Amino acid sequence: MNSFRNKFARLSRRKPKNSEAGFSLLELMIAMVIFLIITAAIYGLLQIGTFDRNRASRRSDVLKNARVAVHMIGRDVLNAGLGYHRRGAVVPDNFLTTRFGVPADVDGNRDMLTGVIVGNDRNTNNLNSNTAARTDTITFAYRDMDFNGGNVIDLLGVAAVSGSPTVPRLTSKTATGAAAAQPYDLFLVESDTSQIAIMATAVNGSNTIDAAPTDPLGINQALNGVGNLGSVLRQCTSSADQNCTTYSATAKRFYVVSYQVKQDGTLVRVIYGNNRGAAASAQIQELPLAYNVEDLQIQYVLDDGTTSDNPSVGADGIVGTLDDDWQGFNDVRQVLIKIRVQSTEVDEKTGRPESITLNSTFSTRNLGYDAG
Repeated sequence: MNSFRNKFARLSRRKPKNSEAGFSLLELMIAMVIFLIITAAIYGLLQIGTFDRNRASRRSDVLKNARVAVHMIGRDVLNAGLGYHRRGAVVPDNFLTTRFGVPADVDGNRDMLTGVIVGNDRNTNNLNSNTAARTDTITFAYRDMDFNGGNVIDLLGVAAVSGSPTVPRLTSKTATGAAAAQPYDLFLVESDTSQIAIMATAVNGSNTIDAAPTDPLGINQALNGVGNLGSVLRQCTSSADQNCTTYSATAKRFYVVSYQVKQDGTLVRVIYGNNRGAAASAQIQELPLAYNVEDLQIQYVLDDGTTSDNPSVGADGIVGTLDDDWQGFNDVRQVLIKIRVQSTEVDEKTGRPESITLNSTFSTRNLGYDAG
């Protein structure tokens, strides 16, 4: 019994051994470094994902506006020349320069308002880093096929307004022939000898239309003017007279719209005339379509298969010289549009706004022939 007690006492007096298992300081530091590396890698992947998502969102917003703008231009490309005269309409000399910014011609002859009018390298742009770069403009003319139930106005003749020898007054063949017309409508007056673009400045009753030379577009000319300063609306008195109209004539309402990029990068659609119920000062309307447009370049495929930046340029390739020919505008068969739009926010990777380019091609299916 005493032996057992002694043995138990010896065992109870033994101290437990302390375990020396655990991490050393070096091991702890290595573990922390590995943890930081993994955390940094995960954060970097998350950042890349965020950047890509933001970039995709910006591209979507920018391209949405650009596509809407290009769609609008394409629609007018398709309409260009619809129901219009295949050669165009007579307007005053340098009217195209005043209204659409195309280079002035060197002769004193009247201009022709064709279905397509080209303005190559016309406007500066604050968003383009190349200060020498210029954006293009383009203008279209086509008939309003819904006006007057799709019918033309048959004209009986022209005479000066009583007491106003400069103002032509067109009279329809029927008592209500001009009932659908309103002030500031644009009309194409056609006969077998002439095609003249005019703006109605007054509609009297339902059978007469005035085209005073004080219209807000400056498209009308004085009935008693001399030479190229006189209105081609005047009645022909001889077969040798070329600046006149024979009144088997009709009047068609037509549209004129143009596209251009303002200096601040806003792409606008400009509508000339036909703003019914508005004042004379509101007959040129600018409708913004897209913002942050950095560049707009347009090329033209002609009926002979060649491509040109300006179809009116003659053999010398210089705009504004004697060999320029506006008839080249009527040879356009396809319009190639290249628009570059800048994002509104800075890209997180590059530190600069992203530039996105959109290309489109449209056919001028209504140029080259008369369709009503």
